[in-house]
Amino acid sequence: MNAHAAHAFKEWSAIVNALGSGAQTIILRKGGISEGRGGFDPTRAGRFWLFPTLFHAQREKLKAAAAPCLDLDERHSAAVDPSAPPSLRFYADLVAHRFLSDWTDVAALDTFHLWTEATIRERFDWAKPAGLHLLLVRVYRLDSSLALPAGLDLGGCKSWIEVPLPCPPTGSTSTPALNDSAFAAARAALPLALQGDTTTR
Repeated sequence: MNAHAAHAFKEWSAIVNALGSGAQTIILRKGGISEGRGGFDPTRAGRFWLFPTLFHAQREKLKAAAAPCLDLDERHSAAVDPSAPPSLRFYADLVAHRFLSDWTDVAALDTFHLWTEATIRERFDWAKPAGLHLLLVRVYRLDSSLALPAGLDLGGCKSWIEVPLPCPPTGSTSTPALNDSAFAAARAALPLALQGDTTTR
């Protein structure tokens, strides 16, 4: 990867909106069918773009509390060419991660994210071993969004892609979704699922 590129993490756009607003600080991921021989690697990048993807069944697979984040998508998609690459507005630092193999630990996180229980259970059970990667992230919002150039290979059922933008770009300004004290409080409120985690920042 060159100095003018960075990793980006593909996630449903409504979840990206939730992360960018500070309504959510965790990501639960199993990985896609195109992750490669080693499977999903949550430590691929310590800092990365949040790359929003439009998934037609998001509303059915998210809790009712996600409605404001979904409404943001609908207003945005009505105003832009849906075939155009998404703009990047948020980037994240990976603060901690752990693989959760016990459903009880995953279920204890229910109030900390916007996916329905059925969605998370489906991900937990998909592929072996059963379980989910838990990522605790601190998200930052750029003051101005950045458009990606057309023609990039952004498809495939994989979590990580490379985009031709450093993260964050030189000269850009950003604001944390949660200030230091609010983020510390959000982390402290998590159950003991992060005990024994790998901490990167």
